[in-house]
Amino acid sequence: MIFPEWTPLTISHHILLAVIALCAGPVVYYGQPIANYNKPRAGMGLPPRLGMFILYAAPILALFLSAKDYLPSADLIQWTVFAAVFIHFSKRTLESLFLHKYSRPTSLVNTLVISLFYSQAAFTVGWLNRDPIAAVDAMFIGGVFLFLVGIAGNFYHHKLLADLRKESTGYFIPKGGLFQYVVCPHYLFEIIGWLGIILLSRHTAAWMNLLAMTSFLIGQGLRALSWYRATFEDFPKDRKAIVPFVL
Repeated sequence: MIFPEWTPLTISHHILLAVIALCAGPVVYYGQPIANYNKPRAGMGLPPRLGMFILYAAPILALFLSAKDYLPSADLIQWTVFAAVFIHFSKRTLESLFLHKYSRPTSLVNTLVISLFYSQAAFTVGWLNRDPIAAVDAMFIGGVFLFLVGIAGNFYHHKLLADLRKESTGYFIPKGGLFQYVVCPHYLFEIIGWLGIILLSRHTAAWMNLLAMTSFLIGQGLRALSWYRATFEDFPKDRKAIVPFVL
């Protein structure tokens, strides 16, 4: 693990990420009634494709701004870290434009808040990549593996969700893949992918971002599980939110 030079800025950044990690999950889960989980708020929505594009394209810009000074002379490790973050957000941007099927507007406030957090995460990893690990090791190779598993698993389950909506933009009980065990396997694979990125970087601020993202996605997953249970009478009682048989 690579620790920063402890300055007022780095201390404040770590404290902020710790607060987000502690609060994001509960705030997401308890933030509004479960019955309103999939209802847009009147007058506050963005066209969904535009909203999701903003959410995932902004971090790509933040990544380039953080890395532009050292990229021309970057080594293999730096290029790998940069490429992993770039691939993650580029994939999500392309999915938002060409894969996902939407049924409701996207909240402007939620879009801006989440985009700001993801942009911060991309900028942080990109900036800290100026000080990479010394050499490729087993953990680095494991990080590449986990990143690829996360990207592939996330896309596969997004494709399953999109296929469910080929004929209708209504809501269904997901099926196929890990959907038979959890309602949000795409969140599980997103966490796995980010764990891979963190093992490539290993800076403490990157680890704190992983904890914050995990907290947020767990809150989202638990809300989704509660909504499915309240909406579908035949919803399987043993299905979990994110982690099969556990959570």
